[in-house]
Amino acid sequence: MYFCWGAGREGRQRREPRGRAGLLQAASGARHSLLLLSDGTVHAGGDNSRGQLGRRGAPRGPEPEPIKALGTLDVGFVSCGKEHSLAVCHQGRVFAWGAGSDGQLGIEEFMEIIFTPKKIKTLSGIEIIQVSCGDYHSLALSKDGRMFSWGKNSHGQLGLGKKSPSQASPQRVRYLEGIPLAQVAAGGAHSFALSLSGTAYGWGSNNAGQLALTGKNDSVQSYKPVSVGILKSLDVIYISCGYEHTAVLTQNGKVFTFGDNSFGQLGHSPTAKKSGPQEVERIDGLVSQIDCGRPCGCSSQTHFCWDTCQLLKLE
Repeated sequence: MYFCWGAGREGRQRREPRGRAGLLQAASGARHSLLLLSDGTVHAGGDNSRGQLGRRGAPRGPEPEPIKALGTLDVGFVSCGKEHSLAVCHQGRVFAWGAGSDGQLGIEEFMEIIFTPKKIKTLSGIEIIQVSCGDYHSLALSKDGRMFSWGKNSHGQLGLGKKSPSQASPQRVRYLEGIPLAQVAAGGAHSFALSLSGTAYGWGSNNAGQLALTGKNDSVQSYKPVSVGILKSLDVIYISCGYEHTAVLTQNGKVFTFGDNSFGQLGHSPTAKKSGPQEVERIDGLVSQIDCGRPCGCSSQTHFCWDTCQLLKLE
């Protein structure tokens, strides 16, 4: 089951996926969402003005509908950017659709809009196991531990170095070569990678402290991955990036957040003067999954979100 809410809805509404398939994963962008079902199909709902629902036609989908172009691909992982989407099928192929003017689709062209999911050819022959969408950039992790990035690089969020421009096709993040990685996470204009040993590497924008860098590394932005020492002692097992904030989940089920807190998105008082990772208190029980959102940039709030928290706790 999942819950949805937004403009025109009275509170949260409980829904069940169509058919017999259960909900495997939910992902949300600025104004659209994706639902990955246990049968490998993907349903999309919300705004479609930039093709982020993977179909032509209506400018928005008030209810989640299947993405027909992905129907036979047996998708295993999905991710939403601000106005673009990515999907990984079980063969490790990656498909992209939506807004692409900054190269965030990775299809070797700076295309304004792609309505139908298109295979990222540059990644052919590489088994991708995970993708993560930022606002205007994307990250991918291969089964053999290689990391790729593409899209906008205005703040160094691609981790390719200071002189690297925006990229329309996936590029190897060579600064992390030789380091076994477990996870990648993309935010508004910042990125993280988590190694198998638990070391967190951050890069991109740090204007709000979303990289948790201290000392000599405490700068407005970093153009290449930097080890975030303050996170090492927390035993981090998962990282999620929002627009200008970040959350980490620890081995003992605790959540720590850092970055912009102007709207209370860190889970503690916006007036708090402390900086750096702070534990989110008053959570009943141990946390098994975290996910950071981003502002949609519209005043009408005409988008919907799906929450898998209840499902994950019941399992």
